[in-house]
Amino acid sequence: MKPSALLPAALVLLFSQCGGNESYILTETDYMPAFAGDSCLYIDRDDDLRFAGPYTDASLFYDDMALVCNRADDKWGYIDDAGELIYPAVYKEATIFHENRAWVVRPDEAPCAIDTKGRLQLTLTRASRAMIFCEGMAAFAQKGKRGERWGFIDKSGNTVVKPAYRQVKPFTQGLAAVQNEEGMWGYIDAQGVETIAPRYETAESFSTHRQAVVQVKPGTFRVIGMQGDSIWQTECENLVSDGTLFRIQKAGKWGWCDASGKEVIAPAFDDSRAFGSAELAPVKLQGKWGYIDRHGKWKIKRQFAEALPFFDGLALVQAGTVYGFVDTDGRYRINPQYDRISADYMQQALGAGSAFTTVASDHARYK
Repeated sequence: MKPSALLPAALVLLFSQCGGNESYILTETDYMPAFAGDSCLYIDRDDDLRFAGPYTDASLFYDDMALVCNRADDKWGYIDDAGELIYPAVYKEATIFHENRAWVVRPDEAPCAIDTKGRLQLTLTRASRAMIFCEGMAAFAQKGKRGERWGFIDKSGNTVVKPAYRQVKPFTQGLAAVQNEEGMWGYIDAQGVETIAPRYETAESFSTHRQAVVQVKPGTFRVIGMQGDSIWQTECENLVSDGTLFRIQKAGKWGWCDASGKEVIAPAFDDSRAFGSAELAPVKLQGKWGYIDRHGKWKIKRQFAEALPFFDGLALVQAGTVYGFVDTDGRYRINPQYDRISADYMQQALGAGSAFTTVASDHARYK
């Protein structure tokens, strides 16, 4: 998967990919891939250079390895934290390592799973796409007369859930959200049993709080428990989990409500992004982004073209056309000087997991 370098594309990925799986969401990072000119620079939180490479894209470190794409031929490989290639850049597509597995695709071949030693574990010959393993299960797609349909395999490559769903999300808390032929979402367990019937228009993955937001019908959202029980319901335009809080959109404006559905920050902002575990959240008003605290009070004034949530104590912001990082006092810890920051870093900051979780087959018959 090759995400765009631009920030808006990374934000789209928050809702369209298998983000939201807290099992591969990072809470800290030692080095961040930043881009200036033709170079990818892995910098630390003090803007000191660790190493540089001729990469067009790069990930954060997972299992002590980062995924990088060579500028010369657009092939992917893996490096260690000294910038040395562990596995050569020979793959047309690749994912991060998770649960001791990564998917790689060589030119003209199907997705293969390798372990952290680089050893081949299995090949999905007929798969058109494959997602990283989460809770021991990997989603895969096959193309048929009705189009592409998704199922799940275990780490031995056994098909546990046949490819019968239009869309799926990874397993979290033992359940996976799946969309049926009629376009409705429900949840299955690790044996493929539908434990929550497909009756929702949209469905989040379950959080570590063992709750999920679902859309009952246009304008009506519900927070449900692991048994499908309704915890609370509200009328709004959008509702999104945000740690112990929920972001809510009403009349085009964004605010927050608590775990019982009570508004704690009135919807007054043109756009917003998550608090997560931080004390400040980015909000947009009158074309500029700033940061508010959990009482809705401004802490960093509106001044940025873009602003992401705090991740490991720093927040990525865009000033003009370049990117830098601020601390919770609004002071630049890394001055705005970079053309772009890795989409992988941005998705992690957004709480959506990695940007590199899915590969597509390059096998002529099945891609």
